[in-house]
This record gives sequence, C-alpha cells and structure tokens, in this order.
Amino acid sequence: MAVTRHPPIRDQIAGILRSAIVSLEFAPGQLLVERNLCELTQASRPSVREALRQLEAEGLVESQNGRGTIVRVISAEEAAQVYEVRAELEGLAARLFTERATAEQSDALRSALRELATAIRGEKSSKQILDAQADFYRVLFEGSGNPFLERTVQGMQVRIAQLRATTLAVPGRAAASLDEFEQIFERISTADAEGARQAAVEHVRRAGEAMARSRPAI
Repeated sequence: MAVTRHPPIRDQIAGILRSAIVSLEFAPGQLLVERNLCELTQASRPSVREALRQLEAEGLVESQNGRGTIVRVISAEEAAQVYEVRAELEGLAARLFTERATAEQSDALRSALRELATAIRGEKSSKQILDAQADFYRVLFEGSGNPFLERTVQGMQVRIAQLRATTLAVPGRAAASLDEFEQIFERISTADAEGARQAAVEHVRRAGEAMARSRPAI
C-alpha cells in the first residue's frame, strides 16, 4: 500500500554523473560544462547545478574560480591512504569469508570469479570488467558475515571504483589482477583463512603500485 516515490531529479542526475566519473568517461581534471551536462541528462541547468553541488560534497568534483567545475584529481597521498584502508578491509573480508561463508556463498564467489575471468580473457569493455570485479567483491563482503564491515566498505565504494578504473588502464594490469583474484579464491577454497587474508592484502598492494605507475597518465 506504500506510495512509490521516484528519486529527486537532482539525485538521478548525480547518479548519472557519478557513474561517468567512476568509469573514467569523465576523466580526472576534465572540465564539466553545464550546457553539455544539460544536453546529456535532458535536465534543467538548476537541477544540474544541484547535482554538481552534491558531487562536490562527495569529493568527486571541485569548483575552481574562473574555470568552473572539474572532475577532482585524486592526489597520490589520498590514493595511498585509500589503499592502506582498503588492504585491511579486504584482507579481513577474505579471512572472514573463509571462516564463515556458506556453501552457496562459496559457489557464488566461484561463479563471480568465472565471470571475471571471461570478461578479462575475452577482452570485454572496461565497464564489464569493473562490473565483474564489483560482483566478486559484493559476494566476498556478503559472505564475511559482518554487516558493519560491508557498510564501511560501501562508504568508500565510489573512491575505490574510481581507482580501480584508473589502474585497469595500466597495460597488463587486468590479467595480473585476475591471477591475484584466483589466488584469493584458491586460499579460500582450501580453508586457508590467513592465506586468503594475505592474498587479498597483496592484491591491493599491487593495485597501489599500478596506481603509482599510472600517475603520469592522469
């Protein structure tokens, strides 16, 4: 009997722009021209401005005097901080998954890994690979049996997804990351909780190294 309400126009526009930023369709440092955004979203200029203010509050864009609104560039220091936290959270999730996941959740993780391998080896689009990675992590964190851990990671997802998209552009990184995901799953499947944790931490460490190599490109 409840009334279904559509998200405010501002939130819908913010969602569209957020997705474009995360996927690097809007590159770091790129100027976001309001007129073009209005054409892209078929929305009014006031609604687009509200959405941009929302994204600025999230730290995804920033206003520069005399220039306008640009996609915020993640500094090397901020990226390193994200990777530090991410390594601990993902390592913990891998350990807890090994100790707590049900047979159904383990099967779901195996299926997610299979889809990721298909996307990478089949040289699918970056978006398809990123979606497959996101699905793997969704299953991993759900299977950790710790809703607070899952919510904590959700609060970082936009930043993490943006960094993943950046590192994915590094030559050879996609194939290397698949090897790392397979190592995580192998440790989980053999009930090696500490090994799974270490493999997850190592995966994030190598992603951080790839990010460092990508800095001149962005």
